[in-house]
Amino acid sequence: MTGRRGIPLLLALALAITACGPSGNQFKIEGRLKGMQPGEIYIYSPQGNNARFDTLKVKGGSFVYEGTADEPTPYVLVFQNGLEQVVFVDGGQTLEYSAAANDMKNYEVKGSDENKLLNEFRAETASMTQVKLKAAARAFIEGHPASPVSVYMLDKYFVQDAEIAYDEILQLAQLLRKHQKNNVFLISLETNIKILQGGETGKNIPKLKLTTKTGKELNLASLSKSHLLVGFWATWLTEAWDMMATLRRFSKDYSSSLQVLAISLDTQQYKWEEYVRLDSLTLDNVCDFKSWDSPTVQKFGVRELPFYVLCDRTGKILSKGHSVDDMKRDVEKTLKKDEASSDPESKEIGGDVPS
Repeated sequence: MTGRRGIPLLLALALAITACGPSGNQFKIEGRLKGMQPGEIYIYSPQGNNARFDTLKVKGGSFVYEGTADEPTPYVLVFQNGLEQVVFVDGGQTLEYSAAANDMKNYEVKGSDENKLLNEFRAETASMTQVKLKAAARAFIEGHPASPVSVYMLDKYFVQDAEIAYDEILQLAQLLRKHQKNNVFLISLETNIKILQGGETGKNIPKLKLTTKTGKELNLASLSKSHLLVGFWATWLTEAWDMMATLRRFSKDYSSSLQVLAISLDTQQYKWEEYVRLDSLTLDNVCDFKSWDSPTVQKFGVRELPFYVLCDRTGKILSKGHSVDDMKRDVEKTLKKDEASSDPESKEIGGDVPS
C-alpha cells in the first residue's frame, strides 16, 4: 500500500535529508588536509557583497567553513606559505575539499559544476608552461562563455597580468558579456578598459590638468617641449631611488627638449614631501595621495610600479613600460634620433647631392 499514505513519509524523509545540509543562500566547505599539522589558513572572497576575510583553524587535518552566497562566487584559501587556492561556492551547497600537505597544488573540490570544471582545468594544465597555461585559459573562456569560472579565469590570467594588452582583455570580456549580460564585474571591466585604452602605445595620453608640488599648473594637452616623459613611482617602491635619479638626470641632460613629470602613488603626504623636497628646480612632482584610486593613475593605465610613458609633442605615446633600464634606452634612443634629424649639419651631410 503505497498511495497517498506514503507521501507524508517521503516528504518527511526529504525534509530530514535537506535539514542536514545548508539551505537557501547558506553554504558549507568541509576540508580534509592529509598530513597537515594543526594551524591556521585564511579564506576570503574578493567579490561584491560577499567580500570578507576569515581565519580557519585546522585541527586533526580538517576544517569547516560556513557562509552565505547568492550566486556562484570564488573564495580563495591562503596558506601560511602564501599558496592560494580557489573554491567556488553557492547557496545550498556542501563542498568537499581535499588535499595532501606534500602536494598542495593538486587539490580537489567536489560538490558543484564550477569546481568540477576547475578540477579538470588544473589536471590538464598541471605541467604546462606559463605561455601554454595562458593559451589554455583563453580556450577555456571561449569554450565556457556562460560560466562564472570564465570570469574568474579572465581576471586571474588576463586582467591581473600587466603584460596583456587591453584590446585582448576587452575582446574576452565582451565575449563573456554576450552570455552574462548583467555581470557587474564584466560591466565595470569594459567601462574601465575603454578609459584605460587611452594609455596604449600609438594613442594619445589623457588630456589632464595637474598641479605640481610647487603649485604650477600643468596641461598635458599643451606641451611646451618636443617630448614628455611621465614616471610613476612611490616612496615605498624599492626601485624608487633609481627611477627618481634617472628622471632627474633626464630633466637636466635634455632640458631643452624633454619635459619630465614624476607622479607618485603615495598616500602619506609627509613622506612624499620629504622625499622630493630637493626636486623643486629639476622635476615637476605630482601626487594627489589617492594611490591606485587616483584618476590620473587609472587614466594612464598604470597596473604596477615603476611605470613610465614617453610621448611626443602631440601627446602620442611612443613607448611605455615597467623597467627603468627600458625607460633609459627608449628616452636616449628617441631624443638622440630627434636631435640628429634637427641638426642642420647632419642634414647637409646626409642630404642628396645636387645634380
